[in-house]
Amino acid sequence: MDLHRLIVFIHVAAVIGLFATLVIEWVSIARLRHSSSYEQAREWAGLWRLLGPVGGPSTLTVLASGVYLAVMLGAWELGWVRAAIPILIVVGIAGAPTGPRRKRIRAAIEARGGPLPADVRTQVRDPLLVASIRARAMLVAVVVFVMTARPMFGAGALIGSAAALGLLAGATAWRAR
Repeated sequence: MDLHRLIVFIHVAAVIGLFATLVIEWVSIARLRHSSSYEQAREWAGLWRLLGPVGGPSTLTVLASGVYLAVMLGAWELGWVRAAIPILIVVGIAGAPTGPRRKRIRAAIEARGGPLPADVRTQVRDPLLVASIRARAMLVAVVVFVMTARPMFGAGALIGSAAALGLLAGATAWRAR
């Protein structure tokens, strides 16, 4: 096996890790929003412990292997290659506001029992948690689509459309509240 194929495999595996991180976060948030007790809330919030160990290395590996492949293949002139790194940075930035919220939720549900009071239910149903995961998942999915399908109508237009759809999908979290 040559180095190129190994790096492609590592890149794809890291993308799978990135999607796994998004799925873990999405499922935990969805179930947490339906929790009626402290015990249920702690169980679903406990999944957040996986986000750093899975998402951090996956993101760094996607970036490093992607840059390596773009350099080795001379692919920097492709629109989706130039857009992929800024989009991954945007994905990271879009996820940043959820960290402090998750920390507050963990503190609010720690070492208590019984039904969740209204103020804690409000915290776990924060629409920003849903909006952020929807927008980030849409952006990552579109980058993978453009990378694999290489549509004729332009990566920039598709990625811009995905960003708009991600924001729209995220914005519906406030409406559903």
